[in-house]
Amino acid sequence: MAWTNPKTWSSEPLTSLDLNTYVRDNQNHLKDRLDSSAQKVVSGADFLTTTSTEFVDVDADKLSLTLMTHGGDVLVGFAGTLQSRYSARGTFLNVAVDGVDYIADDGIIRDNARGEHIHAPISFVMLVTDLEAGSHTFKLRWKTAVGNTARMDVVNMHPQFWAKEI
Repeated sequence: MAWTNPKTWSSEPLTSLDLNTYVRDNQNHLKDRLDSSAQKVVSGADFLTTTSTEFVDVDADKLSLTLMTHGGDVLVGFAGTLQSRYSARGTFLNVAVDGVDYIADDGIIRDNARGEHIHAPISFVMLVTDLEAGSHTFKLRWKTAVGNTARMDVVNMHPQFWAKEI
């Protein structure tokens, strides 16, 4: 349901059609936006890993969301843990919106690598602006420094990835 710009009233009579269009339908539109969200919580028997130095999907199925929007802005968030095989070699996170990395260069956030046995908590919330109305796909993506292996714990700490139209 689309938003209808409110009518500028003069002295004409109020009709049920007017009330339905400018009050009921617009309130339904606002409520639909509040209800529009998607989320995934990931679990598994093995850690997710990458050695890629270019952004790739963390998990094209488990960390991919599809959201039907009314047009406008969407909040996207993630919470989980990351581990780097080697100290001082970071892991970078990004979000692809409809197949395009939203942030250029090194992405949204960089985990400061702490070494092989440290699973560091990491989270972010980002605002994706000015999306057209329709279906949109959000994928969590990552890359790591040359010679590093990055791991995400889905066994003990279940990552959460979500999107919410605002």
